[in-house]
Amino acid sequence: MRSGRLWPVRSRGLLNSARRALCGLLCVVCCAAGVQAQERREREPNSVYAERRAKLGVQVDGPIILWGFTGREEVSQAYVFAQEENFYYLTGHNEEGAGLIILPAGQKGDVENVVRETLFLPAKNPQKEKWNGVRMSPSDPGIEARTGFVAVKPFESDFRSVVENLAKTFPNFYTILPYQKELGGYPHEKAVVDWLQLAAPQAKLKDIRTQINTLRQIKSPGEIAFLKQAIDLSVDSHLEAMRLMRPGLYEYQVAAKMVEVHAWGGSEAEGYAPIVGAGPNSTALHYDRLSRKIEDGDIVVLDVGAQYSGYSSDITRTLPANGKFTPRQREIYDIVLGAQNAALAALKPGMDFCIKGDKSVHKIAYNYINSHGKDLHDKPLGTYFIHGLGHHIGLDVHDPGEYCAPFQPGMIITIEPGIYIPEENLGVRIEDDVLITETGHRLLSERLPRDPGEIEKIMAGAAPARAKTEKGEARNVSPAETPTDGSVIRGLIENYAKSVDAADTALAAEIWLDSPDVSFIHPLGHEHGFEQIKQNVYRRLMGDTFSERKLTVHDISLHVYSDAAWAEFYWDFAAKFRKDGSPLTTHGRETQLYRREQGRWRLVHVHYSGMPLTAEGQGF
Repeated sequence: MRSGRLWPVRSRGLLNSARRALCGLLCVVCCAAGVQAQERREREPNSVYAERRAKLGVQVDGPIILWGFTGREEVSQAYVFAQEENFYYLTGHNEEGAGLIILPAGQKGDVENVVRETLFLPAKNPQKEKWNGVRMSPSDPGIEARTGFVAVKPFESDFRSVVENLAKTFPNFYTILPYQKELGGYPHEKAVVDWLQLAAPQAKLKDIRTQINTLRQIKSPGEIAFLKQAIDLSVDSHLEAMRLMRPGLYEYQVAAKMVEVHAWGGSEAEGYAPIVGAGPNSTALHYDRLSRKIEDGDIVVLDVGAQYSGYSSDITRTLPANGKFTPRQREIYDIVLGAQNAALAALKPGMDFCIKGDKSVHKIAYNYINSHGKDLHDKPLGTYFIHGLGHHIGLDVHDPGEYCAPFQPGMIITIEPGIYIPEENLGVRIEDDVLITETGHRLLSERLPRDPGEIEKIMAGAAPARAKTEKGEARNVSPAETPTDGSVIRGLIENYAKSVDAADTALAAEIWLDSPDVSFIHPLGHEHGFEQIKQNVYRRLMGDTFSERKLTVHDISLHVYSDAAWAEFYWDFAAKFRKDGSPLTTHGRETQLYRREQGRWRLVHVHYSGMPLTAEGQGF
């Protein structure tokens, strides 16, 4: 994080220049935050969205014409706008009433007064903004740079006329044609098609859905980072549910606590309606009524996932309501876990979700379930595995992806075998999120225990806190400090150094508490809030200033007091300036403060300074 690793510097002039540069960066960040105050999502760089549009442009022989959502898709007072997924994937724009036109690449001749890509936005409406807040408009200064489009035009006055003009040149138009089935986007897509047929009746409409879906299956580094954040929040909520779970609670109470954990961590919405099914409800795959009172002896399926910056995780765990699996529950759980482990062991590029074939991980899981255990009638359990083994996740919790298409590096999928026996009021599902890599896979939700013994241990460790809650005592009881606290925090310090070495904001997000209250003090200034730390320190100063970085910590002194901890250590920092490759070496001392939130230690404050140097021209 080492903007201050620039200090002590080689000359006082460089120090002053660095201070001025930092002030300039802070001004840029503050100005950008003011302009985009209505946007809760983080987004990828404009160049990423532009690259996606360019990949589509080379696949068509006519204009691609798309609408975002209008903001009038629902009449509910609880409705919060979220952009149509394909439109967002191509633009990163999350406001109402936008349109997009992409012309084919390499066309012969030019279309008068039309550039290759145009974003259409609603005109500025100060009266409406008094109610709904500031929105982007074509007349905003610098709107082209902010959106990443060379041309940004008013939707109401220009969109139809441009489409009519294009129809004089191109016989084919491309858009997303509607189809009516689950998650099909109907009727938004039908409304767009109806409008196009009125505006350009002579144009032949072709479907661009498949081409966009193909792109969406392979996740960019930014998408992977957003999904990892969503997954981490979901893991936190599932851990909290394990500590909270007890007979006497209602299903909706468990779901409410998990949603709270997501929201406190920065999730703008749930990836899908939470599923918490106890007893007989554990056998309903997408049960969402959440009305049952959890009883002693119930098994409880929790399928709950957070959304972060538009990207949805999908994680399921199955818990014993009273903290201890019955022998039969444990038998079925172990079979499902064995099926998941068998599928994971085979998971790599080239495998698929197909029901049949020698590359099918579904077949591997099914065969395991069907060859282990019996129902009450001594019949195999395969018939109780009633759904697919998994699906893609991304901007939609059921993201585009063909079941029989081979897995490729960069895909993120779920692996979720299950057994559901209504006769026994017994359903078990274990679901994890997995990144396909070049050589195999990476289990992104690995931090959440799957082993039934570990789950029982977590639930037993939280029993004293649950007992106090039941007696009406303090609701947020801190667990007693254990020898593991020190090792956990030392591990965070180690990862903190790695995050600096790589200027890795995704890794930093796993260390820092994502809160506007965290702070970072260094000789050049004071960063307040994780977003400012991430932008100014990790990305701009560390990433932009240095081409290489190496932070080494030593002589760590650690003190833990209940849910708070502080650490002191010495550091050595070696780097190369990106501009000219010249080396920099500095040393110093640092203090860090940690806080336990929802059972997880997070970094909340850093204060460091460099060691005084005696050489001429250096020092304080």
